[in-house]
Amino acid sequence: MRIGLVCSAGGHFYELYCLESLWKKYEKFWVTFKKEDTEFLLAEERVYWAYAPTTRHFKNFWRNLILAMKILRREKPQVIITTGAGVGVPFLLVGRFLGMKTVFIESMARVRRLSLSGRLVYWLADRFLVQWPDLAQRHRRALFRGQVI
Repeated sequence: MRIGLVCSAGGHFYELYCLESLWKKYEKFWVTFKKEDTEFLLAEERVYWAYAPTTRHFKNFWRNLILAMKILRREKPQVIITTGAGVGVPFLLVGRFLGMKTVFIESMARVRRLSLSGRLVYWLADRFLVQWPDLAQRHRRALFRGQVI
């Protein structure tokens, strides 16, 4: 099985990286931002660098959408897993269009309310995971399976 791991740098990357036991045994590729931590920790991995910033930045949304079309057609993952933020949205959109399974993991920082990315992909993701039980109670499609960290 091939997995696409998509996330912003910083905390979103750290949360997805902490799920190593989930993805380490599979063929995978990363899509994230080129920062010191991601360059260092992913030095031995197959990585595609996405366009930043993404928060309400329409030009980079379109650039990342085109990037998603190119990468996902080339890599053909069975599943795309993202912890957000904005870079995950175009990859989930294209992934669903191409028939791939999609998983969105809401940030641990989101205790009471879904993030903008989470609200955008809530109905799109095959699995929508949250890290707080209260969020799962408020959103019927959200699943609570514990915290990443």
